[in-house]
Amino acid sequence: MQREELQRRLGKRIRELRLKRGWTQDVFADKSGFHRAQVGAFERGELNVTLASLVLLAQSLKVKVVDLFKGLED
Repeated sequence: MQREELQRRLGKRIRELRLKRGWTQDVFADKSGFHRAQVGAFERGELNVTLASLVLLAQSLKVKVVDLFKGLED
């Protein structure tokens, strides 16, 4: 799988988890400490997410980091 495809799938997974909680990007940005534009870029797969960012995103979504990767291989 190419890096861009992995980033896109990860972003889609982050968006799914955010929407499952009923949060807007603004609410998620407030909870995670990222700027709303950065959250949008993560969700669109435009940014390569660092390990530290993954941990913060997972904590904000109240999931384990591994949960962010569920279903990405499919």
